Amino acid sequence: MDGPLSEYALAVRGAYKRYGKTNVVLKGLNMTIPQGHIYGLLGPSGCGKTTLLNCLVGRIELDAGEIVMKGKYRSDIGYMPQDLALYTVLSIFEMFLYYGRLYGMTITQVERRTEQLIKFLQLPRASTLVENLSGGQQRRVSFGIALLHDPQLLILDEPTVGLDPLLSQSIWDHLLKLASNGKKTIIITTHYIEEARQAHIIGLMRNGVLLCEDSPNQLMSNYSCDNLEQAFLQLSHKQSNACSNEDEQFLENYDDLTKTKAKPHLQAEVMFLWSRFMAQLIKNWFFMWRNKAMMVFLLGLPLIQCTFYNLAIGRDPIGLHIAVVNEELMKGLGECSAYPSTGCNLELPLTCRYIDKLKGRTLQIVS
Repeated sequence: MDGPLSEYALAVRGAYKRYGKTNVVLKGLNMTIPQGHIYGLLGPSGCGKTTLLNCLVGRIELDAGEIVMKGKYRSDIGYMPQDLALYTVLSIFEMFLYYGRLYGMTITQVERRTEQLIKFLQLPRASTLVENLSGGQQRRVSFGIALLHDPQLLILDEPTVGLDPLLSQSIWDHLLKLASNGKKTIIITTHYIEEARQAHIIGLMRNGVLLCEDSPNQLMSNYSCDNLEQAFLQLSHKQSNACSNEDEQFLENYDDLTKTKAKPHLQAEVMFLWSRFMAQLIKNWFFMWRNKAMMVFLLGLPLIQCTFYNLAIGRDPIGLHIAVVNEELMKGLGECSAYPSTGCNLELPLTCRYIDKLKGRTLQIVS
């Protein structure tokens, strides 16, 4: 695919990323996705798919390379992570309301979208708590959150794992409809290689690079295969033979390859938004409401501590003998009888007032 990068919904060029000194995850990866296409990203576990997706959504930064996308803000992206990121004490509607407010949606918009998504994803009632859902249902809630705000770019990491085949096909049909009618761009990773034949473009990823980027039919035709798995196997053998002796040299040259640091591809968000503040308030309120015992403990513990502290050591000592040494009065405390114990005249000796205050307490003054 040739042409300026700005013509595509998403383009990645020369992406490098490593963890530590030796674990290089992305090795100069290039990716190109046209507008309104479904891109199936395939590859074994540990090949760098999730790291690449995290870089696209701005969770981590590339060591070097360039990412260009039409969406400039995180709110333009809908992301379903591989690991569920759900608050289990919230209900389905409350989860949608929380994320909807983060995206700046109104309550009415969230309610309407909740009805649509529950029907489409075959979820239980909106009032059902997330903790009472099965693993597959929780993944569907996570998928619904990614769809909630109608994003330009949809990134789905293993969305159909553990789902019923009929529901999985329904999801694919919906994604195809979004890509064609809504002009949405979708990146989907899956372990089910043959399932990805429904995507418009396939990217086969292994050892941090894309081995090939083409339509499923063209890919199978180029390698004279009946299925994508055979094509992937041929490409993997080809890569292994070509790169068997290059790993050590690649590590030695990594610093030179990443001299030019990657620039952020997403614009900075506003520091404070009222809708996000309300989202956090809503989430914390529901959390406290459903954990009444813990909240009583958290609020009551400081009161109990203060009460026992005052009962134990917070009162005045009883019967404690003290003596006051002060040279303000030349003839001793006997002079105090000549001065008033109240009033605002600060020219009079203050010692007498100090002693008078001590006498009114539980202390015993030694003359």
